[in-house]
Amino acid sequence: MVQKKPDLQILTVWRIRLLLVALVPSFFSAFFAPRINWMWWLFTAAWMAAFLYFYIFYYPIKYRKLSYGFNRRCLLIHCGVIYTRVKAVPLTSIQYATVASSPLERLFGVCSLFVYAAGSSVYIPGLPPADADRLQAFLTPADEEGGPPDA
Repeated sequence: MVQKKPDLQILTVWRIRLLLVALVPSFFSAFFAPRINWMWWLFTAAWMAAFLYFYIFYYPIKYRKLSYGFNRRCLLIHCGVIYTRVKAVPLTSIQYATVASSPLERLFGVCSLFVYAAGSSVYIPGLPPADADRLQAFLTPADEEGGPPDA
């Protein structure tokens, strides 16, 4: 079993999304502070420290530990930041898989694969669209009659 890494562009997508989210406290800090006092400094330092932590440490570690692969019976996803988790989804329990992407992900040419199984769901971010479509076709169970499922 060979573990595959997602596309590196997903790290850029995560960081841009973080920047967009960080603009909200920045706006509140600049707009609603009538004068600069100790509370303003505390609030500004807290959101800037959180931004830098996620930008410099959290997302690179998350990308480094993220991988996926298959064995004969399971889809395996290695993820986590503090410790590595292994999510195993038996291929026989997979109900369907779908490919989704946000506008930012489409801009960078990546998408996410969501896999829904009996009792759980997992997702693999940062896949190139061709790989995601191929995995979706592989993971989606075929209909027994050979035709498309009834709507």
